[in-house]
Amino acid sequence: MINQILLKNFKCFESLDLELKPLNVLMGLNGMGKSTLLQSLLLLRQSYQENRLSALKLNGKYIKLGNGSDILYERAEEEKISLNVKEEHCEIKTLFSYASGSDLLENLLRECVIPSDSVLFGNHFIYLSAYRIEPRDLYRIADEKELADRDFGNTGEYAIHYLNVYGNRPIENDSAIYNHTEDRSLNQQVKSWLSLIAPGILPQISVNTSLRNAELKYTFREGSENTNAYKSVNVGFGITYVLPIVIAILSAKPGDLLLLENPEAHIHPAGQRWLGELIAQACAGGVQILVETHSDHVLNGIRLTIKKAKLSPEKAGIFFFYKDENDQYKHKTMLPSIDADGRIDIWPEGFLDEWDNALLELL
Repeated sequence: MINQILLKNFKCFESLDLELKPLNVLMGLNGMGKSTLLQSLLLLRQSYQENRLSALKLNGKYIKLGNGSDILYERAEEEKISLNVKEEHCEIKTLFSYASGSDLLENLLRECVIPSDSVLFGNHFIYLSAYRIEPRDLYRIADEKELADRDFGNTGEYAIHYLNVYGNRPIENDSAIYNHTEDRSLNQQVKSWLSLIAPGILPQISVNTSLRNAELKYTFREGSENTNAYKSVNVGFGITYVLPIVIAILSAKPGDLLLLENPEAHIHPAGQRWLGELIAQACAGGVQILVETHSDHVLNGIRLTIKKAKLSPEKAGIFFFYKDENDQYKHKTMLPSIDADGRIDIWPEGFLDEWDNALLELL
């Protein structure tokens, strides 16, 4: 598990020091720094895979951020960038030099000893971006190593292939099992949770290894019968958009780290609530998740999971990102806390208050 992230002179942050929990909910208005926090981890991982962290690689597998001038804090007193991460068994310290026109910034602290069981740099990591697979006629499939490592691709495209190959395996996270059902298979658990997020939907996947593609269809449960299978392009956009999220969470093992951007996109509010419960239950079983969201429904699903005593409130953290007008508009974070009844102690301006604001205008 990542215990702490410390950033200095990185993008919008002069400095940032956050202690993380198993479940970390990143919230705030657009442009406040939520994505920047996730990008710091993605940069470290892609740089490690490319050059063992001898330099910060700004354009790579996970993200493309441009050149040095695009990531240096604009009021930096020193033209150096620091991205530090503390895990349970190691601490990664970096100090990158600045070169305005380069996308490769030298690490001035060259020696980075990283253990093989690191969650950020090892095979315990899953990332799904805000841009996920859309309905298509056919999808590419992954190679065997990508599947074994649960590398679903940034858009989650390979998650469909993974479900087809490993769907009969039991999931390892007991806390994520839906309603204590006896069938622990990934296939059944995906169907169970998906039926809450998008009622009655059942995915059907066929893979053609010769042509290296997969086809995704859906059937609808109507009473005791199923409809014919329909191509994903003829079914609601949001169902395909959320499917990789569900597969990734349920395939995650205790000790894994998941970074999820806007998992609620294109999903009905009722489905967003159940997605929040799934995320929270996964974290109760030892998975660490950093989720960037604008959804009060996802947050309410998490609060309900805590109220149902399925997740300890101490394991959930809310990070509200904002600009401090009284301190030169610096980007900062507030930490509202959740109690055992799912109640939140502080509601700063801009923190899920637009419903109340609009209601006051309507009245």
